[in-house]
Amino acid sequence: MSGSEVPAADARRGQKARHLAGDLRRGIAELRWPGGKLPTEQQLAQEQGVSLSTVRRAVDLLVQDGLVYRRQGSGMYIASNETGPLIGVAVPSMTYYFPRIIVGIERELARHGAQMLLRSTEWEPAAERQAVDALVRAGAAGLILATEGPGLDDPGVPVVLVERGLEDPSTTHEFVGSNHAAGARAAVDHLRGLGHERIAYLERTSPHTAPQLRAGLGDVPVVSESRERWTSADADRFLAELVRERVTAVICFADREATLLVNAAAVKGISIPGDLSVISYDDEVADLSDVPLTAVSPAKFEVGRIAVETLRARLAEPGSPRRQVSLVPELVVRDSTGPVGQYS
Repeated sequence: MSGSEVPAADARRGQKARHLAGDLRRGIAELRWPGGKLPTEQQLAQEQGVSLSTVRRAVDLLVQDGLVYRRQGSGMYIASNETGPLIGVAVPSMTYYFPRIIVGIERELARHGAQMLLRSTEWEPAAERQAVDALVRAGAAGLILATEGPGLDDPGVPVVLVERGLEDPSTTHEFVGSNHAAGARAAVDHLRGLGHERIAYLERTSPHTAPQLRAGLGDVPVVSESRERWTSADADRFLAELVRERVTAVICFADREATLLVNAAAVKGISIPGDLSVISYDDEVADLSDVPLTAVSPAKFEVGRIAVETLRARLAEPGSPRRQVSLVPELVVRDSTGPVGQYS
């Protein structure tokens, strides 16, 4: 076979695939398969008198156009507003951080005529496997997961993690997440721009966000403390240490902990931000504090939306390179930060 014959053969195969894709499009428009499920690839190959590879190429074209989706172990289905692909979503909680992510997922799926099946694991590792198994049994074509165990056995369908994976530089999972280290750096840069050099850090321990924040802060904090749960008494004690160490600014993970510190300062007559600037991390309820808090705000809605984009791309092109998307949080400046005050 000469070199010129290979492109010609490829062109003929491509033409056959495009011709078959056109016939399938017409069949979909004519409701040739009213149940919404296409014949198998083997059946189409036999009916049309073409090879399996031609059928797969034709179906790939329809998948890329959003007309058809594949469901692992079940077959090929016609996508529409009523019968679009089912996407399974599992999150550890329906409150606080995750609602905006869920909204981003839901709206992007609806825009493409897909359906969402949602499960909450309530932060229980044992519930994660059950949720994943249930979603796959329900016929999910792919999964979007915010689980504590991203190393779960391969569920047999494509998986995209949300707000998971970025903490592990060697992970091979596809994910969309917030670059919390970059968010921490933005907070530090804001405070230094206001003249603060003695900066403290307090955190509520967490397996994903907190380690990234500490990485972004580096050796900046002159005082740092991590607790599983902060109380008003803990905030009072920490504030006293800040005064002793002549700290002028503090970064808090998360909003609740920052609010405890602001309340403790009010009781002691310490002005926010006149004496102490405060930045919170998460921006869920930061604007509801007595002193509206400057906050680092992860792009939660976009995390959900782009997770759907990533999963749709994987379903359309199973062999394409894996994607790992990192979004830089935004710093929202409010009333709790200002120039260095009396402790400088």
